[in-house]
Amino acid sequence: MATPTHERPGFDPVAEWRAIVANTPTAVAQRISALVHDLGDELAEAFYAEMLAHPKAKLFLDADIVHQRLHASMRRWLGELFAPHPPEALPAIVAHQRYVGEVHARIQLPMHLVARGARFLKGRLLSRLLRRADNALDADQTEAALRYVNDLFDLALELMAESYVRDTQRVARTEEAFRLHALSQNLQVERERQRFLLAAWGQEVLFALHRGGQPLVLPTLRGSEFGLWFLHKGANLFEGAPEVELVHAGLDHIDGTLLPQLQAGDAQRQPVLITELQTALDNLQYLVQMLFERHIELESGRDALTRLLNRRFLGPILAREVHLAQQRRIPFALLLLDLDHFKLVNDQHGHDAGDAVLQQTALLLLNHVRASDFVFRYGGEEFLIVLVDVTPEQALHHANKLRQRVAEHGYELPGGATLRLTTSIGVAPYQGHPDYQYLIRQADTALYEAKRGGRNRVVLADRASAGEPTIGA
Repeated sequence: MATPTHERPGFDPVAEWRAIVANTPTAVAQRISALVHDLGDELAEAFYAEMLAHPKAKLFLDADIVHQRLHASMRRWLGELFAPHPPEALPAIVAHQRYVGEVHARIQLPMHLVARGARFLKGRLLSRLLRRADNALDADQTEAALRYVNDLFDLALELMAESYVRDTQRVARTEEAFRLHALSQNLQVERERQRFLLAAWGQEVLFALHRGGQPLVLPTLRGSEFGLWFLHKGANLFEGAPEVELVHAGLDHIDGTLLPQLQAGDAQRQPVLITELQTALDNLQYLVQMLFERHIELESGRDALTRLLNRRFLGPILAREVHLAQQRRIPFALLLLDLDHFKLVNDQHGHDAGDAVLQQTALLLLNHVRASDFVFRYGGEEFLIVLVDVTPEQALHHANKLRQRVAEHGYELPGGATLRLTTSIGVAPYQGHPDYQYLIRQADTALYEAKRGGRNRVVLADRASAGEPTIGA
């Protein structure tokens, strides 16, 4: 593997790694390698327990799937760090440290938590080295051992940090590009749609109050079409605008204060509460109007053929959904769809027919998902849908409905011919893993199983179906 080209001028980490090893007596390096091998399980468990004590680290580690994988990946990383390597293997070792930094950036694990974990591991290893009963190192060897452990840990962390910063900057640029893309939609139409949905929710509440019943159940605004759109799309589109927090506060006030009071059934207070509710909705309408008016239409970032979201925006969107799932326990799921035997369409009817099929599939998918969901042209004849605020069972139900819709659709080809197609779908519900690439791999594996199982079917991803390193991998 070639040394990456994004190194700083004059910085050769492979040469530095080689120099650290060369300046360490072989007996010392071998003793530390043996110690790491013996203490691998202890260090991994201690690392996990220490990091869980930190409230921010707990968000990334407090999931069974991470715990199951972290132990082995941490032990493997430590073994790699201190194992004797031939010179030709060092570029790959350096590249792997950078890859770990990329993973940390992708899951938005704060760099100070990475440094905290490295500091704890290094301290624990050095302490065990100095206290080990069979330690036969003299004073010079002990000094060399301390320097060796410190230098390798620090160099590995430096490589992770360099990659982390670079990828974090890239993600920030992509997120900004996504916001610009979102503005390329017809904002005037979207504004009126959201204003209508907000008003429709108010009417739904009034009808429910009129019907009465015990117990009285009123729909929440956050669970409405408007609420879901604002949480998953609007807040991201208008990020940074002062009205965003005011809308969030308005949603909380309506759902947390006004609805519970209305559901209490106090007939004397009901007229006053309804007036307060209408005033709160009017205020939200005004804030939404102001948010849209702050922006102008731009053209950027759509798939040229289908006009769906470009997959370059998949990372920022999934990172945000993972964050919402971790912070607010809002579940989501991925659907990865592939048109069955699509190659035959191009071979038998031509590429114009294939393009028509893809365009009609895109429109069909858009017409049968909610405004809060995301639809991507993932590549070729593959489409990816992010279903927000759904349980695994609901995601499976949505997937089967889409599969049926595709099978029932009559595709109109150039020249007047019609065609029937089917689709295979892999479903991957979010299950707590902080790296969204893991979820994509699960959806891809499930799609492969659907294809292998006969096509025109939906397969739910197995939790253990995607193998990839997590934190510290």
